[in-house]
Amino acid sequence: MFFFGCVEAYIYGDYELAVNFAQKRHETGFDVPFYGMTDFFDCLSFLAMAHQSGDQKWILSAKKSISNIDYFAKICPSNCEHKLLLLQAEMKSIMGEVEEASSKYELAISAAERNEFIHEQAIANERAAEFSLRNGDSSRAAHHYGEAQSLFLKKMGRPEES
Repeated sequence: MFFFGCVEAYIYGDYELAVNFAQKRHETGFDVPFYGMTDFFDCLSFLAMAHQSGDQKWILSAKKSISNIDYFAKICPSNCEHKLLLLQAEMKSIMGEVEEASSKYELAISAAERNEFIHEQAIANERAAEFSLRNGDSSRAAHHYGEAQSLFLKKMGRPEES
């Protein structure tokens, strides 16, 4: 329950609720064996909170999750490479490393597409759009938001809207 609550809260942009679900799951000691998925969404939530609050505690939590995803990416890159790249992009963004972050976002999107993780490709596009907006590139943000919407609709089995 806590894992799915974290995912849903993250997807809907309620990052504080997402980290509360992640923390509750850790407190109960009930981690679900979803091969890197818990660390992925925990980390996305921690990084979103770091963006919002600037609090370093979220960076420390994120670094632990990134380390876990790095381990999974070495074992099975087709399942976790894009996750790692997206988390690295988000971390680079927080650290103000704009060029490196931009490159990592594009690599994450490509890796997710190559390995057919449509929903995570959509998330990567959405995060790239937010990054682009924060850095004054509204044209690129619009492109990535459009891609994210198209991919989310595709994942839900709906035709794209014109």
